[in-house]
Amino acid sequence: MYYNNSSISVQNISKVYKMYNSPQDRLKQFIFKNRAYHKEFSALKNVSFEVKNGKTVGIIGKNGSGKSTLLQIITGTLKPSSGTLNIKGRIAALLELGSGFNPEFTGRENVYLNGSIMGLTRKEMNERMQTIEDFAEIGEFIDQPVKLYSSGMYVRLAFACAVNVDPDILIVDEALAVGDMQFQLKCMDKMRKFKESGKTILFVSHDTYSVKNFCDEVVWLKDGEVYRQGDVLAITNEYEDFMKSKIVEDTSVEEQQEKDMTLTIDSVNVKNSENVKTKDIYFGENLKIEVNYTIHKKIDHLIGGIAIIDQRDTYVCGLNTKLDEFSINDTLGSHQLICNYENLSLLPGTYHIDAGFFEKSGLARYAYKNKVASFSVHSDQYIAEGISYLKHTWEMR
Repeated sequence: MYYNNSSISVQNISKVYKMYNSPQDRLKQFIFKNRAYHKEFSALKNVSFEVKNGKTVGIIGKNGSGKSTLLQIITGTLKPSSGTLNIKGRIAALLELGSGFNPEFTGRENVYLNGSIMGLTRKEMNERMQTIEDFAEIGEFIDQPVKLYSSGMYVRLAFACAVNVDPDILIVDEALAVGDMQFQLKCMDKMRKFKESGKTILFVSHDTYSVKNFCDEVVWLKDGEVYRQGDVLAITNEYEDFMKSKIVEDTSVEEQQEKDMTLTIDSVNVKNSENVKTKDIYFGENLKIEVNYTIHKKIDHLIGGIAIIDQRDTYVCGLNTKLDEFSINDTLGSHQLICNYENLSLLPGTYHIDAGFFEKSGLARYAYKNKVASFSVHSDQYIAEGISYLKHTWEMR
C-alpha cells in the first residue's frame, strides 16, 4: 500500500540474478528456452518499507546484504524482478564513486549533464554552477576530463551536484568515506541543513554512530531481506551485537581517520580519589578518567565524549562536552580532557571505557577507541544487585 505522506514506498521488491558458468551457457539459454543453464541468486527477497516525507532513514547491513541493489532500484538504475516502487519527488543520489559521470567529459560538462537528467534547464544550471564549483573545491580541474580525477575529486564533485540541484530526496551511500575528514564534515553539515529544511534522506553507512545520531528510523537488511526496521537505537545496538558475535569488523572509518591524522587519542587513564592511577575503585569513591589527545590539524568547536560499558556490553553511561556545554581545548598540540565522577554508585564488577572526539554537530568522529581502558569496582559489603546503586528510603504504612 502506498501512503500519501510517503516519499518512498517499497513493496515486496525482489531482485533475482541469473548466474552462468560460461558465455556458452548464456547462449544455450537464449536458444533452448525450456531448459535452465543458469543458477539463480536472490539479492533481494520481498523487501518492503516506507520512508515518510521529511524523514531520514538509515539502511544498515553487512556487505552483501542487498543495500546497493536496493538503492539502485530506488534510483531507477536497476529494475526489480518483482514488486512495486513508488517515489514522490525528485531524487538525487550519491552511490558508487563516479557513477553517472562520463569519464571523457569535463567536470563542468558532467555537472550540466547531471542537471539535465534531473530535469533542470540550462538556465537553472547556470544559476547553480558557481555554488557547485565553490562546494566541490577542485579548482581548475572542473574543466578537465573526470577520468583524470582522483577519488577524492570524484566524490567532491558528485556530492556538490547531488545537493545543489534542489532534490526532494537525497540518497547517500558509503561514497563519502572516500573524502578527507574536512570534506566529510562539510558534507555532514550540508546534509544536516538539508534535513532541517524538511527534505527526505536515505542514508547508508557502516558507521552506526552516524546512523544513531543522524537518522530518525533504520532498516536492517540481512541476506536480502528486511530483518528489523523502526527504532534507531534499539536496532543499531542489536546490529552491533550481531556484528561482534560474528567477529565481523568494518574498520574503513577508523582507517580513514588514522590516515587523515586530524586528532589522535594517545592514552586513557583511570585514577582514584587520591589521584593515583589504578584499575581498582571502591564503591562510593571518586573516579577520574583522563583522556590524553593530540590535535594535528586545525579544528573548530571540538566535542569530547566518554562512555562506561559493563562486562555484558551494557551501555551504562555516556557523557560528552556538548551535552554539558563545556568547551575543551581545540588548538594544535597535546591536551588532557578529564571527567570526574563523584561518589561512584556503580555496583561491584568490571567496567570498560570508550573515548572519542567529534566535530561540532557530534555526527562525524575525529577519533574513537572502544574499550580503551577498564576498571573494577569493589565493596566491603553486599549492597544491592544490578548495575548501579540508587539512593532510596523505605516506608511502611
